[in-house]
Amino acid sequence: MRTLFGSILLAILVLGFTSCEPFSSSSTGSDDLKFENASSHTVQVIPLTTEWSGFSLAPGEKRILHNIRDVDFYFEPTATVQEGSASLARSIIFVDAPPSATPTS
Repeated sequence: MRTLFGSILLAILVLGFTSCEPFSSSSTGSDDLKFENASSHTVQVIPLTTEWSGFSLAPGEKRILHNIRDVDFYFEPTATVQEGSASLARSIIFVDAPPSATPTS
């Protein structure tokens, strides 16, 4: 009887720890947040959350943040850099913005 009770208690504890995990523990990196700077400018990435800290990306640099829930951020400089069309929800690629259409006289 004691062994049966111990086995049930152990099973409950194991299920409790694994089912309440906020992020997937698989090696697929589904909770990773990836940034790549394909522009020719240094990009400042500023989070709109306290879950992760902001950082700079030099041209050609990549950064992967692990176990991130909140993807909300903004970036600078917006006049010369934009998010590329190849960006996804959790994989952001910065590219050079097209030149502004300012008339020259």
